[in-house]
Amino acid sequence: MTRALTFLLAAVICPTALANERENHLSDMCAACHGPNGVSQGLIPSLAGLDSAYIASQLIAFRSGTRVGTVMNLIATGLSDADIDAIVSSAESGAQ
Repeated sequence: MTRALTFLLAAVICPTALANERENHLSDMCAACHGPNGVSQGLIPSLAGLDSAYIASQLIAFRSGTRVGTVMNLIATGLSDADIDAIVSSAESGAQ
């Protein structure tokens, strides 16, 4: 019984923990260039205040190659739809 309960709890808790860890990693990845909380201190555009739908559409455009950037095409190529959703969610919560 204890083993079954442990397995059940792990199945419920771990996906959430892994998703949060992935979201944090993606947020950190964005902040490396776009600045803490999405406020860039340099020539790279700030993300703060941008509409989440716009951010998602631009990431998809970078990923597909319909929008050309210097580094973003390479970064976006590695993003899944779930990653883009996590980035948008993070931006909406102000975690970028």
